Parts: sequence; structure tokens; C-alpha cells
Amino acid sequence: MTENISNSSTQQLLALRVMRLARPKFAPLDGFSHDPVDPTGFGELLAGKVAEISKESRHDLPIGEYLIAPQMFENIYLGETFTFYVNVVNESESNVVNVSLKCELQTSTQRVVLPCSVQDVTIESTKCDGQVISHEVKEIGQHILICSVNYKTLSGENMYFRKFFKFPVSKPIDVKTKFYSAENQDVYLEAQIENTSNSNMFLERVELDPSQHYKVTSISHEDEFPEVGKLLKPKDIRQFLFCLSPVDVNNTLGYKDLTSIGKLDMSWRTSMGEKGRLQTSALQRIAPGYGDVRLSVEKTPACVDVQKPFVVACRLYNCSERALDLQLRLEQPSNRQLVICSPSGVSLGQLPPSQYVDFALNVFPVAVGIQSISGIRITDTFTKRHYEHDDIAQIFVS
Repeated sequence: MTENISNSSTQQLLALRVMRLARPKFAPLDGFSHDPVDPTGFGELLAGKVAEISKESRHDLPIGEYLIAPQMFENIYLGETFTFYVNVVNESESNVVNVSLKCELQTSTQRVVLPCSVQDVTIESTKCDGQVISHEVKEIGQHILICSVNYKTLSGENMYFRKFFKFPVSKPIDVKTKFYSAENQDVYLEAQIENTSNSNMFLERVELDPSQHYKVTSISHEDEFPEVGKLLKPKDIRQFLFCLSPVDVNNTLGYKDLTSIGKLDMSWRTSMGEKGRLQTSALQRIAPGYGDVRLSVEKTPACVDVQKPFVVACRLYNCSERALDLQLRLEQPSNRQLVICSPSGVSLGQLPPSQYVDFALNVFPVAVGIQSISGIRITDTFTKRHYEHDDIAQIFVS
């Protein structure tokens, strides 16, 4: 869609033409089937004539028998590079001077001036001057290409006109994310990528650029299925899994600072090799609700012998915004399959915000099987608030 605006009722001496540059497409091949064992040979003769007529009448094949140039303004997707050729043509019988071309791309949020080298040039009669301009599309929605031309006639009259070219930009892929928090402070990110365009795309890269708080490991099966996992047909969905581990394990108490995960970076190519690239905004997760204190098991044996004591190393975090005066109290379970031999009622001291304290539990197993460690009670002596921790670890007793 175009619109012309000029500053004068005088007929313009110059004309402006804009053409989008795109890769060719595969041409549909016309065929005629015939019986190869037909004794008359009529089918084969007819098939040959149809092929000759088809070649003669196909004037839209300027680049070979199997490729055609785009016949219409096709979809432009977010992340692709919009390339076009703008040309100023002198259709008059006299020269024009001081010709300047200005190209701008307007979106719903901004107006970008595109680089153009057609500035203060002279265009002779029936001659032209133009330039190829490329711009990476970074927004979806309606776009308006504004081309303005200023020039001067030989009589000294200043002339001006401009044209508007409107086109929509669609979203090529849809990304959905899910977060899973593990007990060891790792975070797993599941990313579902759907091809929402109307053509095939080949994913070249899907990577997670983590924030400064995390290091990332990609979990995939690309080595087993290198090609199938990257080809996305329209409406196809692929899942990717990433494991994020805290850079500083001892500093994970400030979990509010660890809500920023990072950005997902994706690049692809279409069936004809056109490149596209997208990066999501910063991914955020909801911080786990630990409450004021959080207990984690730092070290414990997986298997022990019955009636042989073992040690469980624990770490208690202060997740609140104030100092806590904490006391450790131990309750023996009713089944008495694991007996905690450590003293109860021990003071853990005053714990500042975002800090931790370590303590150990001496455990004596009295029954075989898979046994759970329970009965850890933490008391805030200032507010008299109690925190109960059960089933913090499981041990196999043989």
C-alpha cells in the first residue's frame, strides 16, 4: 500500500520506486503422465508438447527452470532482515540537481532513520540513482516505510514529495517457558519453541545466555537426532531443557537476587537460507517460598550398616531480612528406627540476614530398610516461632 504526498501541484519530474529483495522460491513443476509402454506413442508425444508449451509460457522463470522470483510482497517476520532497493528515476526531459533521498521506518514505538547515500546528486534525463538498504526487524505490528525526496529543477524551483509503504511484521516463533527448582539449588528451564510462520525453518542455535548469578548446561539429544531435532515445520513444537546452577553456592541466600535467569537466544534459517534471530527479554522466575529459615542437607551417606552410627552435615540459612537468634531442638520419632544422638536445645547463635550456620547430627540406625531423618525443630527465641523440618533425607540401612 502506497500513498503520495507532494508540496506542489506541479507535476513531479522524478519518480520513486521501491522493491523488496528476497530469495527465490521453488517453482511448481507442471507434468503430464503417460504410459511408457503405449504402442502408439501418442501419450509420450503429447507429454513432450505440454512440456514445450509450459516452458514457452512460463515467463516468471528468469532464474532457471526450478526457481521463480517472488510474485508478491510476502510475509516479513520478527528477527529477519528487511532488505529493499529504492530507486529515484528522472522521467523528465531535463536534468535535476541537489537530489536527496531520506528513508525512515516507523513503528508503533519509534521512528528509525535508515542509512542512505543518495544525497545532493544530479540525475540526468532518463537516468536513475538508487541504493540497497537493509534493516533488522525488531518489532511486530504495522510498519511504515517513509521515503522522502528533495530536489531542485534547473529553473531553481525546490521540489519535494514522499511515499508511504505499509507492511505488517508477524511473530515467527512462540516461546513458552517452565521453571523447576531442585533441592540442590539448581533450576531447570524447559523452553517450548513453536513455529508460527507459514514456512519451514531450520534451527541453527537455541542457547540460554544466563544472568551473572548462574552458569548453564544444555540438556539435549542433538547428538542422537541432529537433523530431526532442528527442523521445524509450521505449527511444530520442539522442547529444550537447560540446567542452571548458582555461581556462588554459599551466596544463594539472597534468593530474591536469583529470580533473573537470563535470556533465550535463537537463530534459524528458512528453506531458502534466509537468516533470522530472536532474543527473549530477561526471563524471571518466582523465588521459592522458603520462609524465614531454610534447612539443607550438605552431606550424608546413601547407605549405612545397621547399628553403626553416622553423621549428617546440615546447613541452616537465614532467609529473612532481620537477624535471628536460633535454637536447635531434636524430637525422637515414635518408630525409633533412626535415633538422633546429638544433644537437643543447643543454641545456634545469632544469625544475620542472608547468612548460614552449619551443624552436624549424630544418627544411630536401629532398623534396616529405607529410613527418613525427621524431628529437627528450629526455634526463634525472640519471636518464639517454631520451624519444623521432617524427612530431610533418606538413608538405606542394610
